[in-house]
Amino acid sequence: MDISLDMIGELKPQMARELIPHWLNGFMELDADAAPDAINRIASALDEFDDLEMTTALEYLCALGTEYALYRADPVAQRVTRAFMRTLMVGATVSGIEHLRAAHTQGPTLVVCNHLAYCDTQIKDLLLADHDAPDLASRLIAVAGPKVYDTPFRRMASMALNTLKTAQSAGLAHNELQMSPREIASIAIGTVHTAKERMVAGDIVLLYGEGSRSRSRRLGPFIKAVRKYAQVEGCRIVPMGIIDSDKMMPLERITMSPFPVQLRIGSAIPVSEMGPLGAMETAWHAVAQMLPPEQQPDPSILPIA
Repeated sequence: MDISLDMIGELKPQMARELIPHWLNGFMELDADAAPDAINRIASALDEFDDLEMTTALEYLCALGTEYALYRADPVAQRVTRAFMRTLMVGATVSGIEHLRAAHTQGPTLVVCNHLAYCDTQIKDLLLADHDAPDLASRLIAVAGPKVYDTPFRRMASMALNTLKTAQSAGLAHNELQMSPREIASIAIGTVHTAKERMVAGDIVLLYGEGSRSRSRRLGPFIKAVRKYAQVEGCRIVPMGIIDSDKMMPLERITMSPFPVQLRIGSAIPVSEMGPLGAMETAWHAVAQMLPPEQQPDPSILPIA
């Protein structure tokens, strides 16, 4: 079962409470006996909100991603998405949260991570929220390309997070073909400016430095523009390695299966000690070292391309 944005715009709160759990269940590949529990878990999350909160959330879902801007997590979507993800993440692990907390305590914090699946940010959000770091989860802002807003399901997931929409790099084959390099650059400059403001204000900005999901599972080079995000006084880069999220949501699939993914968080890298480019290259190597052999980069590639 799928629904369109036009259908969502017509939903009344009670109808949404009845429809959304079954709609989201359609994106999970579960054993027959697990599906009813998943539906009930999502339904219980929706029941925590009154009609006004539901109406506001539905309107936000329809508007999300229509501009290149910062979008804050909606509480209804966040509660629902976390309930959805808990069904899929039994056995998932996280290590190194103390490194992220220490960096955030000391000043502006930029996170860089490899990228395997559309659900990578949802995984980080839930692991932080469920492992004594909901405050860090609430501070996380993911820089996101247009594709994360282009279907109702992806919008629902994105709406549960803080996201900063940017234009896809002109160097990537799947960027917005109707936009000129000048237009893309203008949007990117605005995105970097907003990201810097938010880091100074105490938020944590998350970048997937490769610019898109890995097609080979291996870590690819970071795009050159990522170093601009680190040009903030006192900035620290925290490397993260995500393992096997593509086994939860493979590249060409829209459904998700339970899988015990792993998130590893490394020690912060002070930008002041080696400059933005040097710090980003060091972060790339740190991410690579946290990954299993089948996800590590080809030895011949450069950290920044």
